[in-house]
Amino acid sequence: MPSSFLGYKFKPIELDQRQLLSGFLTRHPQPLSGFTFATLATWQPIFEYGWIFAEAETMLISCILEPAHRRHMMQPVGPLSGSVQNKLLQEAASLPYPLRIVGISESFLEENTDFVSRFSAFEDLAASNYLYLADSLARLPGRKYAKKRNLLAQAQGLYSWTREPLAGANTDACFDILKSIQEEEQPEIDINLQQELIALDYTFRHFDALGQEGLLLRVSGRPAAFSIYEAIGPTTVAIHFERALRSYKG
Repeated sequence: MPSSFLGYKFKPIELDQRQLLSGFLTRHPQPLSGFTFATLATWQPIFEYGWIFAEAETMLISCILEPAHRRHMMQPVGPLSGSVQNKLLQEAASLPYPLRIVGISESFLEENTDFVSRFSAFEDLAASNYLYLADSLARLPGRKYAKKRNLLAQAQGLYSWTREPLAGANTDACFDILKSIQEEEQPEIDINLQQELIALDYTFRHFDALGQEGLLLRVSGRPAAFSIYEAIGPTTVAIHFERALRSYKG
């Protein structure tokens, strides 16, 4: 059901909206991994995302944030007109709590200085994205990656392993990996891990419909690791999930 917030009727993210919302997000690519349809749909059960087109090329996304379980906003996507800015600021002033806007990129800060000046901006390292050059990860050059090269060399000497593309047909193997991790490593199931397992379950069950890509690694035929990712722009891929059995060195 639509929820009223900041003077707008926000609609929940649903799977059948993929073509519409993915098309919009492709026209307005963001440098952060949270701004893809797959991410929004996958984490919908956790953050209760809502969306609305405030204007033809301006998308607003609301979300529920812990611990107070109050509704806030993600960064608006697309050009933010003066009229939309004024409405958001006026409506925010009537909230019984300070409005938070999360997932802000540097370009948004630079392009909307007057709007941003009405807020206190700070960096949240716990929620930051980490950017790596694909060429560096492929070659692992120099002293910086020496430990990783050593681990890979050991793994290649110890195990017979194969890789295969991940698709809907073999996502059951990923469930096997998660089950093995829980049985062998017995990780502490805190709220963050609980939420990630919910998001992973949704991703696996709708893998093809969400347009995800991935790799599955097997050691002597046993599922041992997986990676799930998607393109978020012409030069950038976001890795959404990665899991591996630590019993295999490297």
